[in-house]
Amino acid sequence: MTTSVNPSVRRLWLFALGLALLGLLSLGVSSCKKDATPPAEDPDAVANVKLATSPTLGSYLTDANGNTLYFFARDIDGANACTSATCMPLWPVYYEANIKVPKALNAADFATKTTADGRQQTTYKGWPLYYYAPATGGVYTRETPGQTGGNGIGGIWHVLNPGYNLMLASKNVEDKTTHVVASKTFMVDAQGRTLYYFAKDNTSASTQPTNCTGGCAAIWPALYMSAPVAPSSLKNTDFATITRESNSSGGAYGGTGATQQLTYKGHPLYYYAGDAATRGKVEGHDLDDSGDKWYVAAP
Repeated sequence: MTTSVNPSVRRLWLFALGLALLGLLSLGVSSCKKDATPPAEDPDAVANVKLATSPTLGSYLTDANGNTLYFFARDIDGANACTSATCMPLWPVYYEANIKVPKALNAADFATKTTADGRQQTTYKGWPLYYYAPATGGVYTRETPGQTGGNGIGGIWHVLNPGYNLMLASKNVEDKTTHVVASKTFMVDAQGRTLYYFAKDNTSASTQPTNCTGGCAAIWPALYMSAPVAPSSLKNTDFATITRESNSSGGAYGGTGATQQLTYKGHPLYYYAGDAATRGKVEGHDLDDSGDKWYVAAP
């Protein structure tokens, strides 16, 4: 004897079965989507700007293929100053439209600028980047990966170590006493802020820690630093420190609570408040302080 199923019950059963199958299908699709999600990219593996290391130069920037990148001291104001017919072929600009950095670098430190003749150029912390292409048989040929032959040329071309806290700048500087303008090469900090010497620190070397205090220190804040990292044209052995009283008047230049002022070849290093903590600004060269002059910190 055959038992008939109520049509309404049958429809309800088929509907429930359909929902169950649809749920299983959705679960399978969802699982496939999860399985299809690609793994996160390894920044070091996809980086197109990299770091190389040298026993003498430390870490420095290269392109994706290991070609060394350089900075030019005359670019202190942030613009490409390699504009002559002899400079441009020797120092081709580096440009990467879509910078990808390794974990050791910060992508926000890279940007793009347009040169005066319309070329695109990548910058690092405001410094335009270049290759070196020495002439061989009258033909300018870029260095091969790993070469650093451009470092130190003229004392104004160097590899760019991300750890530099001192840099070299070069520009036309006005003597504030004579108003004569002349090209000067001098030290700046990592932000491109000009550093100075005080003549009194030479004539009264035994009292260097107290030669510029009070109101003087407010106008000429000391550079507080004990571990300089600088381009190879500045020798580590030329740096030392002197101990000053705890500083509380560094303002935009910091240093509050620090006591170790950096010296170079025996000269304590200072900022000038009149430069307004502005990159590349030089308003303190040859200013007179009661008969004692201030000068940009030339190497």
